[in-house]
Amino acid sequence: MDNPLKALTDELVRVHDLAAIHELLDWDQQTFMPRAGAEARARQTALLAGLAHERFTSDRIGELLDACSNMDLSDDEWVVVDRVARDRKRALCLPTSLVEELARVTSEAHQVWVTARSAKRFDLFEEILGRVIDLKRQKATAVGWPDGGHPYDALLDGYEPGATVAFLDPLIREVSDESSKALQAVMGSSVSPRTDILRRGFSVEKQEAFCRRVLDAMGFDFEAGRLDESAHPFTTSFDPHDVRLTTRYHGDYLPAAIFGAIHEGGHGLYEQGLDLDHIGTPLSEPGSLGLHESQSRLWENQIGRSLPFWRFWYPVLQETFGDVLSDVSLEAFHLAVNGVRPSLIRVEADEVTYNLHIAVRYELEKALIAGDLAVGDLPEAWNERMESLVGVRPESDSDGVLQDVHWSMGLIGYFPTYLLGNLYAAQFAVAAREQITDFDDRIAAGDLMSLREWLRNQVHRQGRRYEAPQLVERVTGRPPSAESFSGYLKERFGPLYDVTW
Repeated sequence: MDNPLKALTDELVRVHDLAAIHELLDWDQQTFMPRAGAEARARQTALLAGLAHERFTSDRIGELLDACSNMDLSDDEWVVVDRVARDRKRALCLPTSLVEELARVTSEAHQVWVTARSAKRFDLFEEILGRVIDLKRQKATAVGWPDGGHPYDALLDGYEPGATVAFLDPLIREVSDESSKALQAVMGSSVSPRTDILRRGFSVEKQEAFCRRVLDAMGFDFEAGRLDESAHPFTTSFDPHDVRLTTRYHGDYLPAAIFGAIHEGGHGLYEQGLDLDHIGTPLSEPGSLGLHESQSRLWENQIGRSLPFWRFWYPVLQETFGDVLSDVSLEAFHLAVNGVRPSLIRVEADEVTYNLHIAVRYELEKALIAGDLAVGDLPEAWNERMESLVGVRPESDSDGVLQDVHWSMGLIGYFPTYLLGNLYAAQFAVAAREQITDFDDRIAAGDLMSLREWLRNQVHRQGRRYEAPQLVERVTGRPPSAESFSGYLKERFGPLYDVTW
């Protein structure tokens, strides 16, 4: 037999390319595909998902893994064999028919969601969401979960390896309690941001130009990527040389585009920073969705909403929009983009309340997968939990249960990675400030590349060498916890609102 490791890598690249073609069709569906193409696209994505699954679970890859396990492997080579064996074991639990049906139904569900959201009618989405949930329950049952665990564990593990309900429940309670204390303190403050200054007339063309300028300074390579518009901002990567970002523009609300672009730029930098020498293998794959989200949240919030960042970029923003912000001081603008107020929309939520939005979705997903909540009861359950946790109650389904694209795509178990990403981001930010000389001065001078290079070495190029908790501890010296994030809330919002808690 030829070198088994080389043969295994060749097979993995073919699986990777099939998955990339699938992702390309998904990207097109969310950006440029005409609505009438939904039925054909569902067939196409189902076919590709099935082909990739069959290739990955083939006897050929099993034989190559067995052969590799008897070789004298380097540490990196062992990572490839170990991670692929783990992934294949999980994939073997799933019949191809289930993989294809999930791809087909979620492709259809996306277009139904777009229509239902526009019409503000959950009833239009209810039937197909029920099918998605049923298929995800079938997937959870097929994959299995630890004794004494929760069916949701089987889905969590697909996004954040090793994460369980037993681990997340106390962590989410702790973060929710801290967020609620911070919210109560800030809402009792006499400091009131002028958020109206963010709702003036802002040219969409100039918004896009500013977003591109910031992304370029962050180190996003537009020769290997692009920025487009979509209903829900997202990032898709087919290869480190082809990374697609989207954001959304509102002519009367500036933050959506800017922070959406910076957020997705963080994701894009992670994808562009993966190791090109190991394409198709776990050494060139993100460590987890929580780690991925840590990169976007770090850039969007730890950096993008910081005063040092705006010391450099606010004059650029004023120049971009002419007289629109000429009467607004840097300090007033900085306070405005850090405005805290319970709101309905997760992607536009402030940092104090954001994790409460995740807690709502986490509780509902667990109940849906366990069979404790009927799909038809979801809107009212959503509204009740939003009111009790966040303090606001949606008046329409589009501002409530229909606001996120994730469930239409079958991404059940994904939302908790957003909260984990916030915690990881806070720890990475502390470590970056300790390890990068004159960190805040560099940011205030417009130097964003120092941070990008630090993240590239510490996180991006590590691929899946380490599980997320291991990598966080290696980079920061401490295992993941809520401590750094709690400290960050106090350090950022305490002085801004002249409060303590």
